[in-house]
Amino acid sequence: MECRHGNFWIGLGLGSILGAIAYRLSRTAKAKQLENEIYDAIHRIGRDAEAAAACAEKKAMNLGLKAVETGAEIADKVAAEADKMAGKAKEKWEK
Repeated sequence: MECRHGNFWIGLGLGSILGAIAYRLSRTAKAKQLENEIYDAIHRIGRDAEAAAACAEKKAMNLGLKAVETGAEIADKVAAEADKMAGKAKEKWEK
């Protein structure tokens, strides 16, 4: 039992010392500079993603408008053909 408690305290002490050293090293100027560079890169990526999304939305809207125009043209052609067929059917019916 004595040995197990001794190992616990030794492990706790070593872990505390290593944790303090790791914390100290993570707060150096280089670590802060690296952290700032990472944050800047993340913000740049976010801005680029927003710009790409806006561009894609604009292109989609333009394609959508073209599709609506094309759809309207097709609808007009179908309506004109339907009127022709209705006129022909009316002529046949009246004969």
